[in-house]
Amino acid sequence: MVEVQGNPVKRFVVKQFLPLGFCVAVVFALLFPIPGNVLYQYKVNGWKLVTTVNMALIFFIFGITLETTELKEAMKGYKVLLLAIVTILFLTGLTGFIFINMDFKPMEFGYGLAIFACVPTSLSSGVALVIQGYGNAALALLMTVCTNILGIFISPLVVKLILSSAIKDIKVDAVDLVIKLGVSIIIPLLVGKSVRELWAPALRFAKKYKVPLYLVNQFQIVMIVWQTLSHSQHELLKQKLYDVVFAIMGAIGQHFFFLLLAILIAWVVPIVGMRMQDGERKAFIIMCSQKSLPTAAVIISYLPSGPGDSFQHVEGDDVATGSQGLGDLGLVAIPCIVFYVMQVFVDAFLANGWASKYEKGQALQSKYADQLAQLEKLEPHAPSLIASTVIEEELNAYGAGAGAAPDTELRFDVAEVTDKARLLGGIVEQSDHLGVSGQNQAR
Repeated sequence: MVEVQGNPVKRFVVKQFLPLGFCVAVVFALLFPIPGNVLYQYKVNGWKLVTTVNMALIFFIFGITLETTELKEAMKGYKVLLLAIVTILFLTGLTGFIFINMDFKPMEFGYGLAIFACVPTSLSSGVALVIQGYGNAALALLMTVCTNILGIFISPLVVKLILSSAIKDIKVDAVDLVIKLGVSIIIPLLVGKSVRELWAPALRFAKKYKVPLYLVNQFQIVMIVWQTLSHSQHELLKQKLYDVVFAIMGAIGQHFFFLLLAILIAWVVPIVGMRMQDGERKAFIIMCSQKSLPTAAVIISYLPSGPGDSFQHVEGDDVATGSQGLGDLGLVAIPCIVFYVMQVFVDAFLANGWASKYEKGQALQSKYADQLAQLEKLEPHAPSLIASTVIEEELNAYGAGAGAAPDTELRFDVAEVTDKARLLGGIVEQSDHLGVSGQNQAR
């Protein structure tokens, strides 16, 4: 999470930059679609140049700000990491079969939800929310890196599988998609990370200008949304209001479905014997319920469009092949945009709840810790504050547990220490009830 110093207005703008940017992008796309449409259609040798540059900048900045130390520490939770990879790239991805067969009008909305189910987890918002909820941020970051790199190879295959089940004769070149995603993601990420590690001024720059780099990153996402909506402004305005509302509700429902699926898996896993600490559980739930809009936008932009009248001039090459397409690609992207916005708001509410519970637990610990510290000052010769089970073990060692009298060298009042231990045990019990996971998990 980016910490911002300064006046409240500045903090608000930085924190809410993405939702505010989306609002501006929607207004400009609907009122002045020509500039965004021109940028969207600009191609060089079949590559949508501006979209590719936007995506490359996102991952270059991600690489130059990527910390290595915490990633190594997060590898201790490799079992949870593997479970998250399977959940994000396969379990939620295969739910695309559900959404593509729902009765959306136009069907582009259903295609959008199906494609969005197949992409990796979000880049920055997910990790920020895990930090906000006192989860394991290092593990969340590792989930982001691994799923976005593996997703380059897995997501196009899953997208092709799902689309082929619903659209007859659709031509999806999975290898071409892998290449385009590789150029947009892996190369910029590796370049950014290499520059950070090999050139000291770049490291200092990344640390000093963390907030501006964060804003530039978010601006690239806004640019992708603006271009996509501008391209499809004419088609979007033709749609009936209740069809658009149904698509919006579908996107919201999809996120809640992913959230409940992640919670269910996190609840079942300890039952079958796999340990998941509190901070790991929070990271797993947030990251497995979120999806990456930039990756989805790039995949959508390179899928075949048409066969619609509005595309016979704009996307003539695709129609000329005679293959079935997805229709208006801008309409396909709309539910993805809605999902992305809603996941931030819904998961922020969840993270705030976790944070409140954690902070109450810490306050409770602090309150009783002060009282017990005062007791120790008043009784400096009394034993340290230890749990009752430890006291019983020590008494048994001296024979008290067997009915014998304690050794005369054991100079303390047993009843008094037991009361102290009972008080301390009560603190631990209440803190656990409030969800306190310990400082090592509050990342």
